[in-house]
Amino acid sequence: MKKLLSIVAAAALALSLVSCGSTGGEKAPAAGYEHPMTYTLDISEGLADPVMKFADNSQYGTKGRSTRQDNTPPDWSSIVKVNRPQVGDKIRVVGRFTSDMDIDHLYINVVDNSPAANYWTRLSGNNDEMVEPSIDDIKAGVPVDVDVTFELTAKCTSKLIFNMAYGEQNGGLATFTFEKVADCDIGTPTGDFEVKENHKEPKVYELDLSKDLAYLELKPNYPWVNGVQDTMADPLSYEAIVAITNKFDMDYDWPIKGDKLKIYWKTRSNNNISALHCRVVENTAAVPNWWKELDVNAGSGKVVHENIVADDVTEIEFELEFAEAPIEGVSLCIWNDLDESDGSSLLTYVRE
Repeated sequence: MKKLLSIVAAAALALSLVSCGSTGGEKAPAAGYEHPMTYTLDISEGLADPVMKFADNSQYGTKGRSTRQDNTPPDWSSIVKVNRPQVGDKIRVVGRFTSDMDIDHLYINVVDNSPAANYWTRLSGNNDEMVEPSIDDIKAGVPVDVDVTFELTAKCTSKLIFNMAYGEQNGGLATFTFEKVADCDIGTPTGDFEVKENHKEPKVYELDLSKDLAYLELKPNYPWVNGVQDTMADPLSYEAIVAITNKFDMDYDWPIKGDKLKIYWKTRSNNNISALHCRVVENTAAVPNWWKELDVNAGSGKVVHENIVADDVTEIEFELEFAEAPIEGVSLCIWNDLDESDGSSLLTYVRE
């Protein structure tokens, strides 16, 4: 006997697709997708393999709730790339699965786990509270039909995954086998809609990072030994890694080889710095060991300002160039060598 699940999340009651056609009147809507709208996404369509295994996530999960998480979660990012969900949209998730073990509560939500979303942003509900719908009383070998609608309270900036988790009190690590029940539907664009493409020719991005770097500490950068920083050794430099992924649109305005960053930064240091260096890198799971040099100057970077005087307002302007395109994220590596300051420095925002 099948177990039927029908959950409505975040007070989203409508399960049918919202029309994307003309709203009437003399003026036709602009070409493109009209929001708010409802997406229908089948769980199996986000999986490369219909058999999905769970993993122990005790390090990050909440005891009794989410210490067991989907190892390769359903990922619909490529499906919705042409029309990413916005705040106020609804995502209807459908599917059918069979578990190989009993589970008391399987907590579910739609999540953006990209660098642009700080690696984990729940798209429905409150990110500060653990309030999520659940599939309850799952029995081994009994198929479960899923039909749940989430109303988005956060924009999907890049990735769209379906997160599933349960607590360690259930025992081991489950295996789910999924079946397809419906075609994915991301709506129909109006008018003469054309999919935008990323730029092909190098361009210059102009960024004022004064407020973004409102509180930046250059801390000791210790050498890495067998994947761990040796804090007992002498530091190599004083350094900070600053993620700026959210300054770019991953779909339509993502950096390519030859692109340049023209950066302005107004700040105040609590310490004298004789030379401040910077280069562009990628610091995400998409690259080996979470590190890849993207700058044309690679590890050496460039000196972006000299003779910074403690407590004085310093206006910094510099330009960096991409030697290759990033995969998932963009960061600035900012540092000074040991002989270029008297230790760690705190650079703060200058209020007008």
